[in-house]
Amino acid sequence: MEKEMQKKERLVGLIMAIIMSAVMGILFAFIARMSAGEKALESMPPAPVMFISSLIESIIAGVIVTLVIPMGRMGKALAGKFNAVPGSFKYSALNSLPFAVINAVLVSAICSFISIAQSHAHMPADQAPPLMIMWLSNWLKLLPLSIIVSYVLALIISPIVVKSVGLGGPPAGRDMPGGK
Repeated sequence: MEKEMQKKERLVGLIMAIIMSAVMGILFAFIARMSAGEKALESMPPAPVMFISSLIESIIAGVIVTLVIPMGRMGKALAGKFNAVPGSFKYSALNSLPFAVINAVLVSAICSFISIAQSHAHMPADQAPPLMIMWLSNWLKLLPLSIIVSYVLALIISPIVVKSVGLGGPPAGRDMPGGK
């Protein structure tokens, strides 16, 4: 029973990573194109190529991050620390926090770096700023939005994904906090 639960929890994490990373990948490409100047747009790939490559990169990065970092356990521990009952909004809000923040930080860093490095490679050497400065300044501007979008998205999709996988609600046969 416990092994089945762990499989379902891992599946929830992977599904959430794919959905959230897909949205973030599209968002990254959209923001990059909207905020780019004329010269920067010239060094970028065509919009469809950029959207597709950003989508694929972010999904791959999100899945790898989810497989490597135990964000599900972190979320459960955080929710448990505040006595949140599985299935409640409080539980979803606390459980989603580590996933959303860690995923947003790491996936945005990876995808932003890939995008900036590609653009940097197409710039004339005498006009290109140092790669790390170019990447860091762009990534730090994108980071707060990435975290907010990731958290809101996690709050919206996690209950849907959890229920569709067959998890959710308080554990059967256990007392609820408060004696109920």
